[in-house]
Amino acid sequence: MTPLLILALAAVLILLATRRAPAPDVTHAEAPAPTRTLPDNLLRLPEPARSRAWALLCSLHDALREVPGDARTSFLLQQTRDQYLPDTVSAYLHLTPAARAQLEAQGQPPETLLLEQLSLIEGGVAEVLRHDHAAADRLLTQGRFLRERFGLPSDLKPGQ
Repeated sequence: MTPLLILALAAVLILLATRRAPAPDVTHAEAPAPTRTLPDNLLRLPEPARSRAWALLCSLHDALREVPGDARTSFLLQQTRDQYLPDTVSAYLHLTPAARAQLEAQGQPPETLLLEQLSLIEGGVAEVLRHDHAAADRLLTQGRFLRERFGLPSDLKPGQ
């Protein structure tokens, strides 16, 4: 994965993580609409996005069942399953006809944007699963312990 793609994925994930939900509209006394679940929404997507989103949801489910104890990996996978994927699908499904027309006029078909965003999520999940954060954390922790225990003079760098 190129550094630019990783940077773009990180920016998207940060944006999604910091985005606030809109305040509820309390001006109407109507009964709330039934809440749709992510699987319901995935069924409303056009192909090939529907298949890719389902495959992504399944891979997240499997990875969360199999990942042993790495808190960062588990957190990122859970956030992707619970927030990033649903927010992406919801944003697409809630496009108004005017918004669709505006995107098309800008040369950005909504279906293409959805597929690009699913690709970013897929790449991010694949990248997270390639890294063993727990092993890296153990090595860093051991290094800190040894520096504290045996201490190196500040002008001496490891390997000298």
